[in-house]
Amino acid sequence: MVTRVSGYRHRGAAAGLVCLLSVAMLSACTSPSEPEPFRPSLVWAPCPDDVETTFLSPHECGTLTVLANRSRPTGATGATVKLLVAKVPPPAGATMPGLGTSFGPNFGDAEAVGGAMAAGTARLGRTNLQMEWRGSGPHNQPSLRCPEVDPIGVRAAGAPNNDPGLRGAFVAAVAQCAKRLRASGVEPADYTSTAMAQDMEDLRVAAGIDRWAMGASYGTQSAVLFEYLRLFPGRVQAAYLDSPAFTSPANFHDGAVALQGRLDTLFDLCAEDAACRGASPDLEELWTQALERTRTHPLRGTAMVGAEQVAVVVDAPKLVRAARFALGGEGGQLAALPRIITGAAHGQLAPELATMVASDPAFCSGYRPQCRDKRFSLGVFLTDLCSTWPSRGTAPETTRGLEDQRAVYAAVFEESPYADACAAWDVPVRAAPSPSSARDVPMLMLTGDLDSFSPPATVRDAADRLGPVASVLLVPGGIHNVLGFYECAITARNNWTRRPTQPTSNDACHTAPAVTFR
Repeated sequence: MVTRVSGYRHRGAAAGLVCLLSVAMLSACTSPSEPEPFRPSLVWAPCPDDVETTFLSPHECGTLTVLANRSRPTGATGATVKLLVAKVPPPAGATMPGLGTSFGPNFGDAEAVGGAMAAGTARLGRTNLQMEWRGSGPHNQPSLRCPEVDPIGVRAAGAPNNDPGLRGAFVAAVAQCAKRLRASGVEPADYTSTAMAQDMEDLRVAAGIDRWAMGASYGTQSAVLFEYLRLFPGRVQAAYLDSPAFTSPANFHDGAVALQGRLDTLFDLCAEDAACRGASPDLEELWTQALERTRTHPLRGTAMVGAEQVAVVVDAPKLVRAARFALGGEGGQLAALPRIITGAAHGQLAPELATMVASDPAFCSGYRPQCRDKRFSLGVFLTDLCSTWPSRGTAPETTRGLEDQRAVYAAVFEESPYADACAAWDVPVRAAPSPSSARDVPMLMLTGDLDSFSPPATVRDAADRLGPVASVLLVPGGIHNVLGFYECAITARNNWTRRPTQPTSNDACHTAPAVTFR
């Protein structure tokens, strides 16, 4: 053996080689072995009690264990994240082949596993797997909630939008949250849309699924779906997206333009409605007057939040934020918005506006489409927002073409406190997920005509870039979460899932109930 390896027959050379081989073998025996590669695991077990009580149909729960940071794939002893998973078949058994999964809801708003899954599986006739997103689900650990920020909400209601003390307290609380998390070994940068897409692939593999028959996303979690399609092509046969977003979760990119476009639609709807037109003649001019008046003379009053009376101040930037929340924010005051604007133009604080501001968490309305979920995880929201911020410390140009109201709009979008909050959160900047990776996946996008977080023009542009496999369903007068409010959208979605290669009729919701203004 020695002569074959060495190529020499000389006794001394052979002896020397044996010595060298012996040393090498000894070294190999005494060096530490390579760690076993980490393998995600899915363990089925009884559901948590609070989940179990919500189900009336057959279901299973499980825990998916994944790596917190996949940049060290051999980290068998590295930090892990445990995610609650649920599997729900249709009540009468699966009538559609394959399994579906969801990517939702909006960033930071917990996708809580619960009995509501049964309604979707029943409508679609397909078994569904759902997972609570890392950092945000109520049953997952660790959580990226930032309780340090919660007490600022009441203070924010009674302070001007750009109050330096309020903004400073907000940024300081974000910094405290980041410090606490990192001190406990949790790195906020590990909670991106890319990491969530990889979690979904780990779930697919651990559950033994060849590929998803149907994917679905809601709100800003469309970023996770697009990232999944980019990283794992061929894993999803078709997908539908409710109120998709194509920029950061707060939609700061062109946020002012998106808002103004939806306001223009509101002005037209009001002019077409006799009652609204009579109460608010020329709503567009009243909007201009309301911004000018509140810029110099903020509205003041109080509102009850539970048993607590909260002081309220509404200046022009806060009025802009409230209008954007009403125009698209799930559960906003759309029907009362003309009256809110008309009252502000005359120096009056409408009760709906007072309540909206009093119950608003710090710097939520105008930046997030949902503001009243107590399970909201600010840390997950910040990681996604800050990691896709165009350049650290500066806000993107959003008010181009809006010169008449530029100063007010700039105070909301270009000068928001999130630029400083992102500096305190301190996560690396990366490219935002793009829908361009989904060109071969049949796709249905649903959006509301008044949704300023998922504006129709942006959705149509994305569908055009994807080509003929993508179609758009616009709900006239619709807001964020069209599948949660409009039966016509549910019916159109159900029909499309049976033949996803066929485009949905553009007028499938032409009979949707018109907006009723108060």
